[in-house]
Amino acid sequence: MGIPTGGLGLIILGSVLQLKFVGVLDILGDERLATPVILLAFGSLCTLLGFLGCCGAIRENYCLTVSFAVLLALVIMIETAAVITAYALHEDLRTGLSTQLQARDKGGRFFMLITGRSLCMFQMGLSRYNRSSGVQMAWDQTQQTLSCCGVANSSDWSALGAIPDSCCIEPVTGCAKELAPLHSSGCMDKVENWILINAALVGSASAVLAGLQVVGVCFACCLSKSILKDFHDFYY
Repeated sequence: MGIPTGGLGLIILGSVLQLKFVGVLDILGDERLATPVILLAFGSLCTLLGFLGCCGAIRENYCLTVSFAVLLALVIMIETAAVITAYALHEDLRTGLSTQLQARDKGGRFFMLITGRSLCMFQMGLSRYNRSSGVQMAWDQTQQTLSCCGVANSSDWSALGAIPDSCCIEPVTGCAKELAPLHSSGCMDKVENWILINAALVGSASAVLAGLQVVGVCFACCLSKSILKDFHDFYY
């Protein structure tokens, strides 16, 4: 029962992250920040495999137990790759963030999770804030969720002539014009930290679950061998 329980744990963790950071941008322009989706997918897969293994064990079905062992071994290899990829996120992270956040009109791309079902692509940049409702919503959600303002600080918005209300510590309409207190931290540091936390979550969850799965593979192999032996003893 450890594998389906671990799978359900991943589903819960992925759901919480997805709901809490629904508007956070995929600043690096690829799928490396889709942590909630990854956790949900692996959690669902592990839960299904766990029930497959339980059915094979209860029914003492050789085909089910062998299928369970093979599929689980494949999942372990994928999770090993996930751990390595999560560790690799520490490399060249800050340079990529700075380039993407300050993309302006150079075609820099961001990804934003709009709902739990889709990952939408936007042409982003500070200068596009007032020209695209999608860009505006993305920046506002990111600044409010991560309590940050601009790339390095609020002065990054000076080129636009106005600081967004989402930079205010207590965002209300017109608060920035009224010189209300602003978030002092830039979004680059906050997003970088968020990425590393997500990488650590994926790596840690994958490592723990892989340990349970190795035990599951060993158990399935022993059980299938026992089932096959009983079959031969009965018929031969």
